[in-house]
Amino acid sequence: MIDKLKDYFKKTKNMNETEKKDYEYKINLIKLGGCILFILLIIIYVNVTPKNNNNNKEQNNINNVPEDTIISELNNIKDNYKQKVTISKDLEEIIVEREVMGESEAGRQIIEDEEIDYIFYGNEYYIIPEEIPVKKDDNFDPFLGNDTTFIEVANIIDLINSSKESVDLTEENYKIKRYKISLSDLIVIYNNANNAEIALKENKDINLNINYNENIESIEIDLTELFNLIHEENYKQVIYKIEYSDIEKIELDGIDELIKTAE
Repeated sequence: MIDKLKDYFKKTKNMNETEKKDYEYKINLIKLGGCILFILLIIIYVNVTPKNNNNNKEQNNINNVPEDTIISELNNIKDNYKQKVTISKDLEEIIVEREVMGESEAGRQIIEDEEIDYIFYGNEYYIIPEEIPVKKDDNFDPFLGNDTTFIEVANIIDLINSSKESVDLTEENYKIKRYKISLSDLIVIYNNANNAEIALKENKDINLNINYNENIESIEIDLTELFNLIHEENYKQVIYKIEYSDIEKIELDGIDELIKTAE
């Protein structure tokens, strides 16, 4: 840069007056052009920036779903639905797929590569083997003793209503409404639902995620702290993932006839 300035002053010194005026005229034109270009850039920036802000606000509105919309959709899940529950406890995973209609259900328990089809009817469980007859099983539990309090819609709604705050996140395949809930509030809901007296040792925050696109895709609840309190264990992670579908579309016709064949 210094060498260029030296060359510039050397050149102007040797110019005659006409050349100098002509050179200065060109320089002034360049400066004027630069000023005009700078003003144009400012005008473009001022006009474009508000539009971008508006676009961002519109995008945020698209990404954010109101709580009352989520609550309304959950309230539509009553006594006729399909449900898939995935319970992940550290390295263990249990999947229960259920079709529920009133007090009856047909389902499948999946543990690793083993699948068991079952029916719940008349407050009794029946295992469905590959061939009829079905078999009554007084000891069967599709959830293997794992707590089912927070797979119930009413309790999920209570958790959402007790949340301290919520944030909106975006993943590749869906959006997330993440609720932050105090462990103390979760225990109150648990105790009320089960007529229990689980005591809080240390208050912490837990997360409940509603994953959604146009509708709710799934619900994920971190129940690690609750499980450790109930079972006096030291689980690193216990996550319940609940998925609902086919609301008010389930038909379980013929279950009563099938039960008549039971041994």
